[in-house]
Amino acid sequence: MSLVELFHIHRSRVWLLARYGVSGVFGATISIVCLYVWVDLLGLEEHYLWGAVVGFCISLVVTFALQKYWTFQDKTHHRVHKQFGMYFIVALINVALNIGLLALSKTIVEASGRDFFHGWYLAAQILIVVFVSAVSFVLNYFFTFKKVPTL
Repeated sequence: MSLVELFHIHRSRVWLLARYGVSGVFGATISIVCLYVWVDLLGLEEHYLWGAVVGFCISLVVTFALQKYWTFQDKTHHRVHKQFGMYFIVALINVALNIGLLALSKTIVEASGRDFFHGWYLAAQILIVVFVSAVSFVLNYFFTFKKVPTL
């Protein structure tokens, strides 16, 4: 097998990854817009964390539908409750990974004598989002939306 063959990615896989990315960006946008509406339009600054929770919940439902029906093109209905439960678990894993890795990044950056909030937090978050997205894709591909043979 040549290197070209080894790294050849089938067009359908590229589109799968592209759809996954678009769905993820759409979900992130929903979360941010919900938080903005909650804080700036509704004036609920003192309860901003609830706005983040509401945004997460709405985003979770919307991205689940996008991932199931558009990204993974799973048109089945008999497993939707089980899939949503697994999708929710993957989302919780993502949140835990993100928070844990961000806290670890802060510790490492500050141990090196740098101020974490002078751009380092953004650089860390970008790397973490890429990593967490990859973990999420693998978990959803192999567990949540895996193809189940029909009898």
